[in-house]
Formats: sequence, structure tokens, C-alpha cells
Amino acid sequence: MFLIMGIVSCKKEAAMEGPELIDIFGDFKVISPLRASQKTVDFSKNERLYFTAKLSIRANWTVEIIGINSGAKKVFTGNEKDLISNPIDWNGTITFAPFFRRNEPCYARLFFSQLKDTLYSDTITITGIRPTPEVNILIDDFESPQRPYNTFSEGQQSYNSTAVNFQGIAPAEKSRYYVLAGNHGPTASLFLCGMNLATKISQSDSNGLYFNFATENPEKIYFNAYVYGWGDNKAELSIEFQEDDNKNGIYEAAEEGTYNYRIAINWTGWKLISFPYSATKISTSGGFGNVDRTGKKDPDRIIATQFLLLAKAGTSGNTRAGIDFCSFTYNVPFQP
Repeated sequence: MFLIMGIVSCKKEAAMEGPELIDIFGDFKVISPLRASQKTVDFSKNERLYFTAKLSIRANWTVEIIGINSGAKKVFTGNEKDLISNPIDWNGTITFAPFFRRNEPCYARLFFSQLKDTLYSDTITITGIRPTPEVNILIDDFESPQRPYNTFSEGQQSYNSTAVNFQGIAPAEKSRYYVLAGNHGPTASLFLCGMNLATKISQSDSNGLYFNFATENPEKIYFNAYVYGWGDNKAELSIEFQEDDNKNGIYEAAEEGTYNYRIAINWTGWKLISFPYSATKISTSGGFGNVDRTGKKDPDRIIATQFLLLAKAGTSGNTRAGIDFCSFTYNVPFQP
């Protein structure tokens, strides 16, 4: 008899594994509203801000902190229901540029992907901004009009732009940025235009051709860039790295490797994009032929960085993407 009771007890414990039923089928209620740990924060002194809330059930949520004057935005996402025991920890970094400003008021809101509820916190004032960390290698910030850019297209255009002559959009950083743009019909080719950027001599090795990385591990080298989206969900950006496998100073398509990372631009404004070089895939576009002489990724042989503007299938009209402050960092993404 005792043996049977023991078996039944084990079955009951196994049935409790996984999320609680109330988390799936329970009624949604806000037990504790969204609150900030303080009303002012000085990120220049390494202060941090914590946001708390508590819900009755798990729900996919987003917290946005938005600068009222600058329009800068920090975004957090999650699924926890208890943000009191596990508060959101903010150290002043951004998700969408431009940067937060000193003495700027901000508001925070918590909303849900499948629910109508939106919770707002009290206004927070940033009395000191977080210092922008240095990058390990700056590829280009597009500040020099004399910098040569090798552009190419299929009847479209790519051009350098400023905040003054391109619809008044402020750059993510300093005063200039780069724009790829083109008009197309619904039956147009996916590729619109591109720009090829040779490795900058001031950031390269003694030969002046390749980036002088402190590591050759693709998992520890992060590419970073601000990418601007116009909110029309029509553009994709392919970021590509051409490797001169035999180091003869010339990239030979269909013989040497090009590795790319494709992004669907489905947002509005400047968004920071970061990924490790290990996340790139060998390119088969543009006659590259999925070929690599060394058979592996060689970041120390990158001779050019290339940007391709692609139109999403079924879209038409003006398609654009902005690019600013492209860089490499080691071990972790750039965190402004």
C-alpha cells in the first residue's frame, strides 16, 4: 500500500512541471504599477535607474524610456510577471539614437504585445548623461566629404547626405551620415544600390590594406552601426565583408570569401545594430559564388566593407536606409 502511495505522489509532482496554469489561463491584472526607483538620475556618476511592476500572469511586455526633448529611446523586452523581485536595470545606454541629453525629462511606458493595457511611470529627469565609450576600430563616421566611396547601382542612386539636405533628419552622431536610396517597381530586382568602403588606412595594419584586429576570433569581434529606418518596412540592408584570402591586395570575386549579415529595417529612426563576425554567412550574391580560398572566416584579411540596399518583395516606390558611425569592438557590442 505504501508503495502505491509513493508512485501516485511522484506522478502528481511530474504533472506540476512547466508554467503554472494561472500563468496561461489566468485573468490579467496589474498588481503593482510601473514605478521608477528615483525621479532623477546622474549616469555620469555611474548611477542606475530601476523600474518595477507586478502582474498577475506572464505576458510579453516592452518597456520604452523616451527622452522628451531628444527623442532618444531605450527599449527592454521580457516575459516576467514579477518585476519587483527582478527589476529592469538601466545604466543610461540607448537603443535608438540620438543620445539622451543632460537635464532632460523622460517618460517610461510598459505595454504588452497581446493586451491593450499601457502603464506609465512618473517623469524621470536625467541630470547627467553616460559617457560614450570608445570603439576599438572606427570604420567610418562619414564626417569627411573627401573620403572615397565606391558606389554602384542598378539604375538607382546612393549618395552622401547631411541633416540639412536630406529631409532634415539629424545624424546619429556628429553632422554627417550616409544614405542608400532608390525607386523601384513591384517587379524590380531585389538589389537597388550599394556602397563599397575600402579599409581605412588610419585604422589598418602596416600595409594599409587590412584592419589590425587585436584578436582573430570571429566570436570576439563585433560590428556596430547606426541604421536609419523610415518606418515603411520596405528596405533590407546587407552588410558585407570582403576578405582578401591570399593577401595580394586585390579582392577577387568568385575566388575569395565575402561574408554578410542581412537586416530587415522595420523601425523608424536611428537604431544601433551590433553582431559578432561569427554571425555572418558566406555570400552567394553578386557573383561571389559561395567560395572561400581558406575555407574559414579571416577577419584580419577584410579589405573592404560593403553595404547593399535591398527592396523587400512586393514593395515599390522610394526605398532608403541611412548608415552612421560604423565600428568594431572587442568581446561586447558597442554600448553608448
